[in-house]
Amino acid sequence: MNHEKENVFTGTVQGREIAGHAVAGVGQNLIFGLWSSYMLVFFTDVFGIAGGVAGLIMMFTRIWDAINDPMMGVIADRTRTRWGRYRPWLLFMALPVVFFLALNFSTPSLSSAGKIAWAAITYVCMSMAFTAVDIPYWTLPAAMTQDVGKRTMIYSISRTTTTLSSLIVGIVAIPLVMALGGGDMARGYFAAALLIGCLGAVLYLCGFKLVREHVISPPPEKFNFSEVSKAISQNKPLLLILISMIVANGFAFLRMNLMVYWVQYNIGSLDMVAVFNLVSLPAMLLGMVFTPLLSKKLGQKGMFIFACLWGAVSNFVFFFVGYGNTIAAMVLYFFTSVPTGFVMVLVSSMIANTIEYAEWKTGQRREGLISSTQTFLAKVSIAIGGGLSGLLLTIVNYQPNTAQPPDTLTAFHIAMTALTGLGFLLGIIPMLFNDFNDKKYAEITAELRQRREQAKKTQEE
Repeated sequence: MNHEKENVFTGTVQGREIAGHAVAGVGQNLIFGLWSSYMLVFFTDVFGIAGGVAGLIMMFTRIWDAINDPMMGVIADRTRTRWGRYRPWLLFMALPVVFFLALNFSTPSLSSAGKIAWAAITYVCMSMAFTAVDIPYWTLPAAMTQDVGKRTMIYSISRTTTTLSSLIVGIVAIPLVMALGGGDMARGYFAAALLIGCLGAVLYLCGFKLVREHVISPPPEKFNFSEVSKAISQNKPLLLILISMIVANGFAFLRMNLMVYWVQYNIGSLDMVAVFNLVSLPAMLLGMVFTPLLSKKLGQKGMFIFACLWGAVSNFVFFFVGYGNTIAAMVLYFFTSVPTGFVMVLVSSMIANTIEYAEWKTGQRREGLISSTQTFLAKVSIAIGGGLSGLLLTIVNYQPNTAQPPDTLTAFHIAMTALTGLGFLLGIIPMLFNDFNDKKYAEITAELRQRREQAKKTQEE
């Protein structure tokens, strides 16, 4: 992967490149939407693995990712090809991601222990393949431009399109599985995974064709675990952002994992999963569209606190109102989905801004390493959500494909609403200690420009 020379293009980022980044993201999140939202219910209801075991598989895979993600970030930073540093990973990983996604949704005839082993191995392999494209993908905007406005626009557009694609999967997944399987859910899930995976791979390649890298990065240092740890530990804003996001997103992924169960049993119809996902679509898009506008008034830190307060209040209201009235439940599901749109845009932009903080503090930008924390954040959140979901299914003695007792229905509703609201509230606390605001970011970037100009003058002399 490493070559002596990388190809960095002159000029500023163009509209087709911004579109290309969004296109690749659509492919990425078509795959991620199916994999993250339906893996748990596939394991429990189709492959026949106990909820607690499935949750542990998902959780311990993310523990491995805690090591794997920063390593992939360093590998991406050190990649030097004629296509650039991060862009070529869209090409390299297109087929492996499809292959492992299909394996993850396959149902070989095995013993109980064999099924657990198969699920664990394929889930870990899929996670590693996904990481190998996801980290470079979300690092690309930092390599495409240093203009914070354009970078925020890239993230905003890509987050909007990627979220849209994930939600589309949520809407069409169950009908697609039923149509392709002809009543056989196992065959339907495998066919849907293969179809969505292939579509995602094609969009990866389209993004690879359109995107260009324009930012010249300092020569990478040799990998040193202590230096990598230091680069993260000295980045206080990054650490506080990660803690806040992990807490809030962990409970959000608990909600996402249990959403299929809640709709199927509390609302009373598996077919309504598509309807509730459709309801959340305009809500999340509304949040993403208004995030840049509100951030200008509130600042990114203030915007994050506002989003968390919205999430807490709306989810607590949902908890007390209940789910007895389906129309009311749909309306409340809409309002509780809005802050997710806020946070999705904020997390990318806030983490990307800490790249300049790292360069100012340590002299090293470490785009790949810092951007890898986004994937790490998502995976830790999935681990928390998956682990808690599996634990809940075990505690309530969940039995698939049968009517659930009242206590189980209550537990599903508490997890979907009150616990999600609590996660938003707890996520505010670390952000209160974060003094890296928009004004401080502007001061740092101005100082970095002066440093570069001075270094250039020194070289010319």
